[in-house]
Amino acid sequence: MADKFASGSWSTPESNLSPGDFCRCCLIDTNAAGEEKVKAKCKLPVRSTPGGPVNKAALRNAAARIFGTQAPPDAKSKAARRLVSLMRSAGIEVTSDALLRLAGARGK
Repeated sequence: MADKFASGSWSTPESNLSPGDFCRCCLIDTNAAGEEKVKAKCKLPVRSTPGGPVNKAALRNAAARIFGTQAPPDAKSKAARRLVSLMRSAGIEVTSDALLRLAGARGK
């Protein structure tokens, strides 16, 4: 079984995946349920392949980019909660008070 987290460099897998697979790698998917997936509606990828390990560098990248990401506030809050949870599970200290507030977390 593959490890849950991967270390190493990160580059978005967008060009290597179908829209559906790319969206499964992202923290935000604003595509309407039941409609064909569009890559532009998926934001903040953290995996290279669906079901693959979460890349630690991708988590740091997502934490840095979440506030500039165009998405509905509820989608960003949900993504922030998932991001904080993944970062903590990966052993990455969450130092951004703004990210913690977006996620609705009380403490570091």
